[in-house]
Amino acid sequence: MMLTRIDHIDLKVPDLAGTVDFLTTLGLEVLRMTDPARGSVELALPGQGQIVFELREDCTVSGTTLNHVAFSTSDAVADVRKFESLGLPITKAHAHIQHSGRTISNITDPGGTTWQLTD
Repeated sequence: MMLTRIDHIDLKVPDLAGTVDFLTTLGLEVLRMTDPARGSVELALPGQGQIVFELREDCTVSGTTLNHVAFSTSDAVADVRKFESLGLPITKAHAHIQHSGRTISNITDPGGTTWQLTD
């Protein structure tokens, strides 16, 4: 496997503006705000190599919930093939995400949580 590091953690929040304000008070910095169609805000602690938190508002959740954890990979094609050969459920393979310009693949664990590979 070619997983190299945790790239980002995607969280659903009931109050996007309030959560962004809270995290910036803690010292995180806004890195990017996507267009309204995606409606997410990416934040990280200052400095190189920090894990990014991607927040998306979801009015159906009562508190912050994990949507997925994304791993950077140096060879997503090989990793997806490897995970498929191990019988892991691939729910999305090599999908291009227009808003970020990235290609992602999703794997679901036995509890139903999504784990993502990204370039």
